[in-house]
Amino acid sequence: MLIAVSATAVVAAWVLLLLQVDPVPTWFYVFAWYPTLVLLDAVGSRLDGRPSMLWRRPMIYVFLWSPAVWFLFEVANFRLNNWYYVSLPHAAWERWCGIVLSFATVVPAVLLSERLLDAAGIFRRGRGPAVAVRHWELNWAVVAGVGMGALAMAVPRLFFPLIWGSVFLIIDPLIFRANRSLSLIGDLAGGYWGRIGRLMLGGLMIGFLWEGYNYWARGKWIYTVPWLEELKLFEMPPFGFVGFPVFTLEAWSMYAGLCLLGVAAPLAGKTILKRTRVIVGLLLATAFSTATIVGMEHFTISSTVPQLSDLPTATPSALSAVQDFGASTVFELAEADPFELAKEPELTAEAAVILVQTAQIATLRGIGGQHTGTLLHLGIRTVCELSLQDHASLSNRFDRHKTGVRPNGAEVRAWIRAAKRSCARELD
Repeated sequence: MLIAVSATAVVAAWVLLLLQVDPVPTWFYVFAWYPTLVLLDAVGSRLDGRPSMLWRRPMIYVFLWSPAVWFLFEVANFRLNNWYYVSLPHAAWERWCGIVLSFATVVPAVLLSERLLDAAGIFRRGRGPAVAVRHWELNWAVVAGVGMGALAMAVPRLFFPLIWGSVFLIIDPLIFRANRSLSLIGDLAGGYWGRIGRLMLGGLMIGFLWEGYNYWARGKWIYTVPWLEELKLFEMPPFGFVGFPVFTLEAWSMYAGLCLLGVAAPLAGKTILKRTRVIVGLLLATAFSTATIVGMEHFTISSTVPQLSDLPTATPSALSAVQDFGASTVFELAEADPFELAKEPELTAEAAVILVQTAQIATLRGIGGQHTGTLLHLGIRTVCELSLQDHASLSNRFDRHKTGVRPNGAEVRAWIRAAKRSCARELD
C-alpha cells in the first residue's frame, strides 16, 4: 500500500511541477523527496520482510540532526563558493522552513538507500581482505583530514574537492577507537566491505535523484565549480557526481559520531543526564542551523521567487493590466505575447514590451527582481543585451553599484551563458 501511495505522490509532484501549479515549482524538492523516502523505506521492507525503518522512533532524531550535518558543508561553501541558491520562497519564514525541511532529508536518504540495497542483496556477501589498522595510521588519517580541509579553505579555487572526504578522515578514526561496529574503518579492519559498498553505491543513486529533482525545480541550487561551469549533467558537472559516494561515507560517520556522543539517541529509557545531553545537543544544533541560515541569506541565497510587484518597470496601472490580461506570476508574464498584452487599455505597446522583457530577465537563471533592477539601472534592458556583456566588467559594475546582495563573478557568468542560449533560441 505504501509503495503505491508514495509512488503516486512522487508522480503527482512531477505533474504539478510540469503544470506550474504553485507552490509546487518553488517547493518541488520537498514535495518530491519526502514521498521518495517513504518509497525507499517501503520497498526495502517489502524486499527483506523487516519492519519499516522510517517509522521507528530513532528515525526522528535522524531527521532532527540531518540539517545540522549538512549545514557544516554549507558553512564551508561560504568560502568555497561552489554553489548558490535561486528562486527560494519570498517570505523569510517560508524560505527558512523550506531550507530546514529540504536538508532534513539528507541523512535519512543516505540511511534508507543503504538499507534498500542491503534488502536487495547488494554487497551482502561483501567480504574482502581484512585491512590492518594501526594506531599511528589512525592519527595520520586525522591529520590528513584536517590538512585537506585546511587546504580547501585556504586555496578554494585549487583544492575545493578536498572538502569531500576530509570530514570522514577526521571523524571515523575517532569512532573506530570508541566503537568499531559503527566505524567504516572498523568494517575494513574486519574484512566487511558490504556496508561501505552499499553506502557509496547508494550515494551515487540518491545523488542522481538529488540533482534530477533540483534541475527541474524553480527553487534550486546552481553550481559554480571552478573550471567545470560549462559542462553539466543536470546542474552538476559530471565529475562532481564522484563526490556523492564520498559524502555518504561522511554523512554516516557524522551521524554515528553524534550517536556515540549521546546527543542523537531516543529519550525513552534514558537517565536524566542522558536526556539532558540529548536536549542540549538539539539546542546547540538548532543554534548552529539558525546561524548557518543567516549566513546563507548573506553569502549563498542569490534570489527569491520574483513577484510582479518586484518588477521595477511595473507601475500600479501596469500591474492591473497584467492581472486583467491573465498573467498572475512573473513567469506567466515572461511567456506572454507583448502585442497581445498591449491590447489592455492601460498599456501602450512600448510599455507592454518593456514589461515582458523585464520579466524575462527576472526569470532567467534565477536572476530575480532585485538583480533585475540593478541590471536595468546599468542599462541592460533585455536578455539579448545581457548576452553581449563581459562577465568581469559586469561584475565590477555590480560592485560599484553597491547593491544589498550583489552577485559574484560566477553567478554573472551563469547569467550571461543562459542569456546567450536564450537569445540564440529567439534568433532561430
